[in-house]
Amino acid sequence: MGDSDSIFSGDITVYKWKDRGVKCVTVVSNMHEFEKKTEVLRTDKTGSRQKVPGPQAIADYNSCMGGVDHFDQLHATYTVTWKSRRWWMDIFLFVGCSNC
Repeated sequence: MGDSDSIFSGDITVYKWKDRGVKCVTVVSNMHEFEKKTEVLRTDKTGSRQKVPGPQAIADYNSCMGGVDHFDQLHATYTVTWKSRRWWMDIFLFVGCSNC
């Protein structure tokens, strides 16, 4: 747990971190230094928390994740608005074409 790879080109760095299991987290950053590490708290199967080494970019992403969750929560509301807007556009075009 806590294996990571990183590669950089110029100012852009790509981090790949294997948190647990077989899934990897990939983050692209232009503000973090190459190979800058930090300690990330993780909960294991027994429920105890332990510190695992990980890239600083992953820790910053996790600390700011609340804004992304808030957007995802409100996204359903916006899609309903767009669907209803398209529905009204279809009626408008139908009435407009039938009046020609």
